[in-house]
Formats: sequence, C-alpha cells, structure tokens
Amino acid sequence: MRKTKNSKEKLIQSIFLQWYRKNKRDLPWRKLQGNQLPNPYYILVSEFMLQQTTVNTVVKRFNEFIHLWPSLTQLSLITENRILKFWSGLGYYNRATNLLKTVKIIYRDFKSKVPRNYDQLINLPGVGEYTAKAILGIAFNQPVLPLDANIERIIARLYGIKTSLRLNKKKIKDIASSYQSSNKASDLIQSFMDYGSAICLPRNPKCEKCVVKKFCEARKKNIQHLIPFKKSILEKKKIKFTRAYIIMNKKNEV
Repeated sequence: MRKTKNSKEKLIQSIFLQWYRKNKRDLPWRKLQGNQLPNPYYILVSEFMLQQTTVNTVVKRFNEFIHLWPSLTQLSLITENRILKFWSGLGYYNRATNLLKTVKIIYRDFKSKVPRNYDQLINLPGVGEYTAKAILGIAFNQPVLPLDANIERIIARLYGIKTSLRLNKKKIKDIASSYQSSNKASDLIQSFMDYGSAICLPRNPKCEKCVVKKFCEARKKNIQHLIPFKKSILEKKKIKFTRAYIIMNKKNEV
C-alpha cells in the first residue's frame, strides 16, 4: 500500500472534489444529516438496491421504500414475504432477503445502529467488500475507496492499465489506496461514482469534457477505447481427442 500521495494524486483528488461540488447527482439517499453525512440506514438500503440495478430505476423505488419503512427499526419488524412483495420488479430477490436478515441482526445486536466497523459489516448477510467499504466511506466518512466498475475504470484509464482489470485487481487496489481521503472520504467516493457515470463512460468517454485529462495516460496514448479491456476473440474451448482400438475376429466378433 502506498503510504503517501504524490502531487499528481493530490491534484486529481482536489479536482474531483471541486467537480463534484458543482455536478453531483441529487440522489435521495445522499440527503445530509446534521453531521453533514448521509443517513447510514439510507446508504445501507441503497447499496443493496443498487446491486445489479441502475440508479434511475432505484431512485423511485428507494423513495417508496423509505416512505413505507423510514427507519431501520421499522424495517426490522416486517416479514420476508412483505419485503419480497415490495421488491417485485427489482429482480434478484436474494438481495431483499439478505437486506432484511441484515437489518434484523443490526436491530438485535447493534441497537438499530449500522456498524461502523469493517469486520462487523463484512459478516452481515449480503454485504461484501465493496458494500462494506461504501457504507464506511459514504455514511461514516472513513478513509476507504470501494472499487466498483466506475472507479476501477477511472483508475485504469488514468494509469493506462489496458490489460484485464480482473488480472490487475492488486495494482488497482494499490493505486486506489492513494485516494483514500482522511477528511473528505464521503464526497471523494461519490465524486468518483458520479464522474464514471457522467464523463468517464464505459463506451465513448467524454474526454473533451474531462477535468483530469492532462493526467490521463490512456488519453495520452489514445487507448481509452481499449479500457476496460475486452477480449475481442472468445477463447476457444480445448477439445481433447483420444484413440480407441477394437479387435475383432474373423466372425466380426469383438
């Protein structure tokens, strides 16, 4: 892990935060509380909903969800059938089941307070590394940078990583550690997310509007269209051939 940020990374971080202040999306789960951070319960619910579902679809359903169950305690009291009925249209129903299991555990073991500890979060049903870090960073402003497709793509382009992102997870994580803000983590994470959705798109990135294009190795080498890396030719399955011999007598008997 990198111990210090170099000047390039400090500048990029500062530029992203400035861009975010002017261009951030107005999403209902980002509504700030008195501590100027989002409601941890809102972030928990939104992260479960956003797994495998687009932001535009989630916005409407999130508002309906919070109208029905405005607090974690209220949600913890409902049945699985009730949340599954609500989840209709969102798909991937195991998310609803896991969300309810998680909320019931938080209600029982953490007095309805979303844990702010990674080890406690990662052991909750349906919570993986990304979701745990997203909650810690966005809701509690802890210095982490969860790696979703948007953030991985931005880092890969900035640093010119044109080979498979799956094979470069460690390298990307190492770079991401340089963008773990000690006091602006919540805004920084969301700035990366919004930037990947608005500017650094998977296809046809808006490089002419990019505020960090002078730092972008992919743009300098004109390889931004190659990132994220996609195999152009599907790997052929290996077919094994073998030989078998049959010995027959004069009567054609085996």
